[in-house]
Amino acid sequence: MALFSYLCGMTQDELYHLLQQKAEQVAGRAMNTPRDFDYLATRILDKTKGYIAPITLKRFWGYLGDEYRKKPYRSTLNILAQFVGYVSIEAFEKSHAGGSMVESDFLTNDSLQVAALEKGARIELRWYPDRCVTAAYLGMEMFKVVESVNSKLSAGDTFMVSQIIDGEPLTLRCLVHEGMEPTNYVCGRVNGVKYRVM
Repeated sequence: MALFSYLCGMTQDELYHLLQQKAEQVAGRAMNTPRDFDYLATRILDKTKGYIAPITLKRFWGYLGDEYRKKPYRSTLNILAQFVGYVSIEAFEKSHAGGSMVESDFLTNDSLQVAALEKGARIELRWYPDRCVTAAYLGMEMFKVVESVNSKLSAGDTFMVSQIIDGEPLTLRCLVHEGMEPTNYVCGRVNGVKYRVM
């Protein structure tokens, strides 16, 4: 790839490894079993509408051994880059050149406009490494935490949010937590938040 010379010392293998790490973070699991690769292929298709066969993912991850590993097609790399929130593999490469992140970029991630939810709808929020919060929509951009696993948030907490962008950090406004004064709280500051309407 022509752009690898732009990476100031990052090798192709290091870039591929970084792409694998980001994909695992977005998927919310490491690629350790055949079922993990099936799950990842499904998640990629759901999010990007692009298909990568589980066997191709296994080869890219080196799961089948080095003798089966081959250079991935650019189309495969583009779909993986889109899955982790970039327009293309070139955008992913540029954003990690020299270890720096791009300050501005277009967001192509799925997003949820909270106003479109029905009162009583539930959303599940997940972020790295193993945080999971389920919240019920009360209306007027207000949510109440129903269940919290490995998070500082607690059942009964309330917060406001107007939009959730898949894979991006999520700021909860006017969070009321265990009797505290309303404050703001950021979920997934580094790796972003995955959401699901239940």
